[in-house]
Amino acid sequence: MSIRRRAGLSERGETLIEFALVLPILLVVTLAAVDFGRAFFVKNILAQSAREAVRYLVVNAAADSVNAKARAIQIASVAGVVVTADDISTPEADPVSKLQEVSVTADFNWLFPSLYRWVGATLNDTTPLTGTAYMRKEG
Repeated sequence: MSIRRRAGLSERGETLIEFALVLPILLVVTLAAVDFGRAFFVKNILAQSAREAVRYLVVNAAADSVNAKARAIQIASVAGVVVTADDISTPEADPVSKLQEVSVTADFNWLFPSLYRWVGATLNDTTPLTGTAYMRKEG
C-alpha cells in the first residue's frame, strides 16, 4: 500500500513540472495570436478605407482628392484606426488607362513588442500598415 501512495505523489509532481514547462510556450502563442489578429484587423480596415476612397473618386464626376481623403479617414475612424498618411494618384497622372490608386497608411501599435524581442523577432513598438486599392475611372 505504501508503494502505491508514493507512485501517486510522484505523478502529481511530474504533472506540475510539465505544466510549468509548457505554460510559457502557450502564453507566447496566445499573446502572439491576439497581436497578429489585431494587426490583420487594422490591415483589413485600411484596405476597406482605401477601396471606399477610390470608389468615391471613380463614381463621382466632380470628385477631388480632398473628398476622397476625407472618405478614407471617415471609414478608418469608425473602427478606431487613425490614418497617418494617404496617397492618391489621379487620372491626370495616368491619362491612358485612367487608373485611380489610393493608399492609406496607419501606425499599428503592438501590445507585446518586448515579448517578440525576447523570442528573437526584430519588431519596433509601432509598425506602419498600408492598404491600397485600384479602380478605373468610369465614363
